[in-house]
Amino acid sequence: MDEKVYEKAVKLLAMRLHTTGELQKKLKIRGFKDANILLVLRRLEDLNFLDDLRFAQIFIENLKRYKDFGYFGIKAKLLARQIPSPMAEEALREFFTPDEELAVATRLLKKYAKKTYEQKARALSSRGFRSEIIHGAFRASA
Repeated sequence: MDEKVYEKAVKLLAMRLHTTGELQKKLKIRGFKDANILLVLRRLEDLNFLDDLRFAQIFIENLKRYKDFGYFGIKAKLLARQIPSPMAEEALREFFTPDEELAVATRLLKKYAKKTYEQKARALSSRGFRSEIIHGAFRASA
């Protein structure tokens, strides 16, 4: 294992959590060889410094607490962070229940109190809320 790759990877992880895909991309951009990168990534996973499912859990918790995104909106953000689709879906099933999504949608509807029904529905849809959640949020806020 190349110590320079390992040191750079640890330094990047010290700044903020990364997914395996993000870290691999950043190390590759810095000119390190794929074989060395893969060895370092496996070592970091073995040491639990790199855990995509844990990253997804923390990411989802932060988004549902501080932002207003639905299931598909969060899934798109996880995929952009290079979380594999099956893992993103597993994390969403486990850490973002339909009740929690409904609570976020209802909170967002309150922010859009002065908008028309159509504007509200479009806003929820554009933020990735599932249609059944949108309908439930309108029923809950009526």
